[in-house]
Amino acid sequence: MLHDVAKDIPDVSFVLPHFGAGYPTELLHLCWTSPNVFVDTSGSNQWIRWMAYKLTLEDLFRKFYETIGPERIIFATDSSWFPRMYAYSYLEEQHRIMRFLRFSRKEIKMILSGNARKLLKLDL
Repeated sequence: MLHDVAKDIPDVSFVLPHFGAGYPTELLHLCWTSPNVFVDTSGSNQWIRWMAYKLTLEDLFRKFYETIGPERIIFATDSSWFPRMYAYSYLEEQHRIMRFLRFSRKEIKMILSGNARKLLKLDL
């Protein structure tokens, strides 16, 4: 459904959460055809457990990196539990995966902060 909207208004950026949360193939196709669509890495990504095929967070990072590059992958922080607090372990795991996949320091910085800054037009 988002494909036509993304194509009709290419000056608007769309960020889809959680690596597509159950629809990674569809999101990869959308990202491939629409350069104004970004993906975020937020949350525990527990949805991976219910996929009909084997899938890991490492697989997701690799496939999105190969398909759209590091420029449109955004680390997000809507990962918490009760009582409300930031789940630092998600950041640690994702950082470990990016290092394991040999993302450069520049690429990791882009994903962890640079892409969001650019998208939100923040000059920090």
